[in-house]
Amino acid sequence: MSRFFSTLNYSSVNEDWRTEARALEVGPGDRVLAITGGGRPLDLLLPGPDRVVAIDAVPAQSALLELEVAAMRALHFDAYASFLGLTPSSRAERGRILDPLLAAFGPEARAFWDAHRSLVGRGVLRGGRWERFFRMGSLLGRLVRPGKIRRLFAFEDLDAQRAFVRERWDTAGWRWINDVFLSRLVLRHVLGDPAFHAHAAVEPGRFVRERMQESLLSVLARDNFMVSLTLRGRLAERDLPPRLTRQGTAAIRKRLDRLEIVTGDVIAHLEAAAPGTYTRFSLSDVPSYLSQEDFERLLDGVARAGAPGGRFCIRLFLSRPRFPERLAGVLVREPDLERRLAREDHAFAYDFIVGRIAG
Repeated sequence: MSRFFSTLNYSSVNEDWRTEARALEVGPGDRVLAITGGGRPLDLLLPGPDRVVAIDAVPAQSALLELEVAAMRALHFDAYASFLGLTPSSRAERGRILDPLLAAFGPEARAFWDAHRSLVGRGVLRGGRWERFFRMGSLLGRLVRPGKIRRLFAFEDLDAQRAFVRERWDTAGWRWINDVFLSRLVLRHVLGDPAFHAHAAVEPGRFVRERMQESLLSVLARDNFMVSLTLRGRLAERDLPPRLTRQGTAAIRKRLDRLEIVTGDVIAHLEAAAPGTYTRFSLSDVPSYLSQEDFERLLDGVARAGAPGGRFCIRLFLSRPRFPERLAGVLVREPDLERRLAREDHAFAYDFIVGRIAG
């Protein structure tokens, strides 16, 4: 896993921000612990919690969040969007903007961006390993079925899209391409993300393809950021998280002083935290990287560091760890909500562990 922990892996959007909003119900007075990933804690600032602690074991992800925070503080929205790569700009212009921003960074983040200026020059939203891998996949998809992909994103009527998907989309050739491109062998040696192979309990290609198919029966492709990212190599303009919208950044900018960025192991952090430290936990798909033993340590940490009445949201990608019965009375799951979130989540490939802390 060493390569994974030394590079920028996620740089744009790979989780549906609306799901955490529904699951956690963050509001004033809350103290939130969130996995950093591609900048997701910024969206959790929107409802106005007292504190958001963003934690990630990968230093590059912390450096990315520092970059986004510095850019959001210093730039008006149009410049912020073009600097990150949401809208067009030149390498030279992005480099010109980067230099004064570096002064606001911590030493580790400053060193990282000094060594990776090319990521900024290309537009950092495109720079993560995950984004590059799926952009390559989107090129393959558009090469073998350009007309179908164009037609899929042209639909404005969901019933018409459903008929097309059921009748024309899921061909034998398409299934073969997905199963090969998302095979464990390719994912291990090309993508290198342990989430796709280390503790996987299902076959990635078939699972992702079938879940995308289900999503295409309920949401227009043009309105789904993840479908757009995987099939077109770019985010859907009509489905952006608050941190990448004009109105969202205006609100989040006012609350940036409530954000703390931590690089470290989330389990160790929880085990060191005082009881009742946090009222909300947004833990992404951390189980993808954990053994069963460490998964239970994670849950023990949530139970210990969580305030009574607090809420938690954990995503499950390909792993299916066992939820220990001994914690069922402390971390009270909400299965109806878990199923609804799995159906509605635009990232479509996740199941959920969601609920409240008893007390």
